[in-house]
Order: sequence, then structure tokens, then C-alpha cells
Amino acid sequence: MPNGAASSAFTGSGALPDSGPIKMSSSREEAAPSFANWKRRLETADRVQLEREVPLFLRILETLGTPMIEGAQVNFIYYGPNASDVELSGEFNQWASRGHAIQMKPLAKSGFFYHTMELNEPARLEYKFIVDGEWQLDPFCLNQVENGLGDHNSSFFVGDFHEPAELQWVDTIEHGRVEQFEFASKLLENTRRVYVYLPAVYDTEGGRFAALYVHDGGEYLERAKIATVLDNLIASGDIPPLVAVMVDPVNRMTEYWASDRYLTFLCDELVPEIERRYRTLTDRKQRAVMGASLGGLISTYAALSCPDLFSLVGGQSSALMLEQQKLSELVANVRRASFRFYFDVGKYEPSFIPAHQTLVSLLRKRRWPVFYQELAGGHNWTSWRAHLRDLLMFLWQPSRRAPQARPIVRRAAKRTTGHARN
Repeated sequence: MPNGAASSAFTGSGALPDSGPIKMSSSREEAAPSFANWKRRLETADRVQLEREVPLFLRILETLGTPMIEGAQVNFIYYGPNASDVELSGEFNQWASRGHAIQMKPLAKSGFFYHTMELNEPARLEYKFIVDGEWQLDPFCLNQVENGLGDHNSSFFVGDFHEPAELQWVDTIEHGRVEQFEFASKLLENTRRVYVYLPAVYDTEGGRFAALYVHDGGEYLERAKIATVLDNLIASGDIPPLVAVMVDPVNRMTEYWASDRYLTFLCDELVPEIERRYRTLTDRKQRAVMGASLGGLISTYAALSCPDLFSLVGGQSSALMLEQQKLSELVANVRRASFRFYFDVGKYEPSFIPAHQTLVSLLRKRRWPVFYQELAGGHNWTSWRAHLRDLLMFLWQPSRRAPQARPIVRRAAKRTTGHARN
């Protein structure tokens, strides 16, 4: 044995000698820092220790990012030594305002504030802090997304969350093209942008194609990658080649809030213009209308109000609660028409769920096929685009079962006959 070697060296078998219980160092830095451990360290530190611990924890947060996610636990952390009040708001509490949001707790006298929540299934959610009344991004969050209002939100995901394959561009398939034009409405006295997706076979095959009218069309094109989704689903044979008409709003809140003037524009001006310009089928069974949030509301309202034009309806996080009574009356009054309805809504937008459940129940009593699912998501484009495949496949595959949904699915009765032209 070399000089200075300890007598408790490894034995020939490679085992450690039996020297009693091993004492683990409580000061050892973690390879994977946990919030529970750092919370304990900061809570038990004296003033001198805090001067050392706070910079270390800040360095960890700057490196790893926030929130700190450990299994089902999501730990939101904000550092503001001069802040007196910090709240947390996001899709999980319907973007609650100051005084109604989640109050974050100060972590001893460290200058950190925190809140821990548990999410037991895959989800992707957006949030912000409200610091002394001012809305702020999470400065340590590595993920920021546009919120559609000219600003950004912080975001995170938990569980096995990933973008579905149909959102990815595939070089080896044929691709459609998107045309655009400005459409002037005489009725509304305004002009809006219209984008039209034409499938790859539009120029090589004769005949007419099914039509899909998409509200908030520019956003579906840019943020939901709907042209890429259509390319992939058409190439795989999951849906037939179709023409998608993506329409931008001008006065979104007014037009999409079950506006009869907008409805007249859609049915009497836009649809005839599209049929004049493009080879779309005039059969209502091959004409769909869809949208998200208020866009889902106006789409549902349009189909029930104009059953001679639309039979296929898709809504994502539809704002049905704004006109629940009006929609219920329309469902009761439609005669001799058949529809297919697709709806999805996020579990983290609870104010949207009851109106969906009520309407779905009424639609099923009419024995109209309905595909309804409540998703582990919020009111955002990540959730909506991830389920475009479900929407499109259900609307255009009446002879097959509804697409296999990832989260909760509530299925409807089989199709029967309803009102309007066939």
C-alpha cells in the first residue's frame, strides 16, 4: 500500500468496507436543482447566508429557466426584492385581473415570490406576473409566444407534449397553393383580406371541390399552419382534396358576436363570390364553416341560421356562452336538416365548458352527429392547431368513426336526416 493510503481502501472484490451508515452532505449542490430544496435553503438561511444563497439561486434560474417543473409540480418563481405584491395570472385562471389572480407567497426575506400548482396530464399553458399592478413576462422563462394582441406571454408545458406530425412540412408530397385577394363588401361597407387554399390537384383534375370557410383565416394560416395540415391530410388520404377559404375579420368583436349583418355578408356576398371565382361544390353537405373563440361562435350561428348553405361545423374554444339562448332556440327551430358538429374546449378555460356541454346535449337530442372533447389545454393556438386533424377528419369522414382523440372524448348518436337542401 502506498504511503499515506487510508486503511479503508477498496477491497479486492470492489466492495466498500462495512463502516456503518453513510452520512450525506447537506451542503452538496444538486446535479438537478429542485425547488423544494432551494425553498428550504432560503427559508432557513440567516442574513449572511442569504447574501450567498440568493445569487446562487438566481444563477440557476437564469441557466435552467422557469417555471421549475418537477413531475406534476409546476413552481412559478419571481425575483423582486423591491416588490410588495406579486400575482400570477394565465390560462389556468382565465387571465384573472389584479386582486383576483393567484397571490404568490414571499419566500422568507430572500426577495423571491413563488406559487406551486399540480398538473396531472400533458398541457401547454401561457401566463404572466402582475407585479405591483403591472403585467410582466416571467424574466427567467425561456419560452415566449405571441398573444395575438401585439404582445407576448410566457409559456410552459408539462408531460409528454409535442406538436403533432401533420403540422410539419413534408418535402416528398404534393403541396397546394394559397391565393389571396381583397374583398369589398357593399353591405358592410368595408374591405377584408381573403386567402384561398387550393389543393395540389386543383389544376390537374376537373370537377368541383368541397369548401371550408375559416374565420380568423389569416391567423389559422400563420399560427395554426392550416395549409400544411391540409396538404398532409390530403396526401395521406385522410380527407378529400378541398378548397379552404380563410377570411380575416374587420371589426372582429362586432362581426363575430352572432351578427346578422355579418351573416348576410357571408351568405349573400362572400359565398357567391367564391363560387364564381373557384370550382367549389354547391352541395351544402360539402360546405363547412369553422373558427376559434368568437370565430367558433359565428360559425355555429351561421350554420344554424343558414342551414341551406352549411352542414359541417367546427368550433375550437367557441365563445358559445355569449349567445347560449339564441343558439338553443336555433337548434330547436331548424327543420329537415342534418349537420355534423365538431367542438373542442380546454380544461383550463372553465367558463367556456358549461355552454359547450349544454349545446352538445341539445344537438345530440336532435340526433345530429357531434364530436366533442375537453382537452388538457387553454385558450391558445397551440391547442387549436394540435386538433385540426380531429376536426377535419370528423367533418369529412361521415362513414368512419370519429378520429382517435388524445384526451377526453364524448361521442354522439348516429346521423339522421334534418332540414334544407340536400
